[in-house]
Amino acid sequence: MSGRFKKVIALVMSTILLASCSDWPSGLESATTAPDPMPETTAAAELPATATPIPTPTTRPVPKFPEFDPDYTSIAPALGYKMRSLTFFRDGNSIQARITYPEGEGPFKTIIISNGLYAGFGRYAAFAQRFTTYGYAVVEYQYQNGTAPSPYHDPDWLGDFIYEQVLDLYAVLDGTKLIPEVDPDNIYLFGHSMGGLVTSYVGTMRQTEIKGLLLLDPSYYACKIMKFEGEKTIRTDIYPLISRCYAPVVIISGTKAFACDPAKQFDQARASLPYSEYYVIDGATHTFKGEYGDQAVDIAVECMTKWDEDGR
Repeated sequence: MSGRFKKVIALVMSTILLASCSDWPSGLESATTAPDPMPETTAAAELPATATPIPTPTTRPVPKFPEFDPDYTSIAPALGYKMRSLTFFRDGNSIQARITYPEGEGPFKTIIISNGLYAGFGRYAAFAQRFTTYGYAVVEYQYQNGTAPSPYHDPDWLGDFIYEQVLDLYAVLDGTKLIPEVDPDNIYLFGHSMGGLVTSYVGTMRQTEIKGLLLLDPSYYACKIMKFEGEKTIRTDIYPLISRCYAPVVIISGTKAFACDPAKQFDQARASLPYSEYYVIDGATHTFKGEYGDQAVDIAVECMTKWDEDGR
């Protein structure tokens, strides 16, 4: 091959190689080619006018619903207290409970709350929280046999039903003394409605172990329609029994709690108790919800403070 022909071949090959460079992947050119600028993003405020704005609480539409009138009250959460669950036992069966107590160093003076017949566990949480603002710990519990018996007017059935609750409070009182946050020498029993009846039995028979009884509309009338078959030391007639209760007692009622004159509702109980005080809260019904419950707690604390000052 002549030298001239070789030069022609070399020139043709160079042209082919240069032409093929235009087909290389663009990534290979990034080292020498400046990148395109990033596209600009559209700010939220620059969205097209057709975008639907999220409605605020004041601009949300109000759909029509069926009429609904709930019956409840709401309170702001109390501050400065602690709460934890407890389990007491009687005859191998558990009793659900919890303790609410103030911040700070214990042990604390303690109140055991026994609930009314139709009041479930936690019904007196607001009472417990308010007591803690005065420096008291509170133990709430739920009876093993529930809250609402069906054969309410069966004397034998109701008597045994209440007797089981008396035994539950016995067990709770025993267990409460062992709780680290509790001062075992400063325990009070609080009972509402049928829980007031249960508290009266236990408070009388174990009065040397408690500081006093706080009774909120105790259901003493139930003693007329029940019999105790399980324990002969508990009598159906409550008044001879509480006449031997020398612990201080306060009974709290309301002007709307009963159909009869509230000032006379507990005349026989007050005459039977060796040391008792009686308060009637204007406007309060038997449930003592909301502000009436707060007033009941305040009265109870006032009485406990006075009992302490009197050395009772």
